[in-house]
Amino acid sequence: MPRQRSSHPFAVAVVLVLAALTGAVAIGAIWANQQLLDTSSWVSSSGRMLESREVRHRVAVFLADQLVAEAEGQLSAAGQEEVAAEVVPRLRRQGTRLAERVMATPQFHQLWRQANRIGHRELVRVLDEEATSLGGNGRVVINLTPALRQLAASVGESGLAGSFGVGDLGALIEPGTARIEVLEAEELEQAQEVVRVIRELPLPATLATVALFALALLLGRARLRRALLGVGLSLAAAGVLALLARAVAGHEVVDALLSREADREAAEAAWGIATSTVVELARGAIVIGALVVVGTVLAGDSAPVLALRRALGLGHDAST
Repeated sequence: MPRQRSSHPFAVAVVLVLAALTGAVAIGAIWANQQLLDTSSWVSSSGRMLESREVRHRVAVFLADQLVAEAEGQLSAAGQEEVAAEVVPRLRRQGTRLAERVMATPQFHQLWRQANRIGHRELVRVLDEEATSLGGNGRVVINLTPALRQLAASVGESGLAGSFGVGDLGALIEPGTARIEVLEAEELEQAQEVVRVIRELPLPATLATVALFALALLLGRARLRRALLGVGLSLAAAGVLALLARAVAGHEVVDALLSREADREAAEAAWGIATSTVVELARGAIVIGALVVVGTVLAGDSAPVLALRRALGLGHDAST
């Protein structure tokens, strides 16, 4: 009886639940710092996004729509309504297909990566500052105007622009035409507060998780094997919680993007790529936790375990 009381089963259970929660927080914080807030990692992730058919199609539609709108607006402003009436319908029919062809070129990939690098650096700079307002037009954007000009040049090279009677379609594109909005001024203060917390969170959350595991082993030292089993389950649970949080957050992010007229498939694909580090860390936690559980079970001294160890050639004596 004294041995049972000294194992503190309830306290161990509470500590392991807390460890699972802090472990999930640590996974999220590490992801945010290593992938979301690191420019090099973000540029790499954005490059992988172009490998997704859904994302490529959505970007192609965006660029084609911007090209059509800009050509129509500039031609109408120049009093060339008849040319616009000829250009716009044909450009609208063929724009997405031409954009997808342009997006397959190395030049576009370079422009895409550069646009994401510049936009992300500006975003991180703004988020890490104490200022509560954005400069310029009050928002952080990814500027795809150079990519749009490449599309216009491709239209010209295909002879399509000439058949419209437009010599240089790229000349109709104004600076800053194709921009993807990342952060608005009214979102800045809240985003800065979140980032300030995230910047400092990975190390404390990781240390807290390790300390809680150690405390659980200390409290459960009278039944160490059971405590080890709990640690393995808790670590695996941290990974599962991180994956669940990613799924829930992804639903919210996708719904927010859909309110800005994004395709669900493209938004889900982009979210999946942008949060790939969460999946890797969570899977690692689940695998390590499972290994701890399996190792602990195999070290037991019950009859089925002893028979299994004999079958596996792991020895006949129980580990106590």
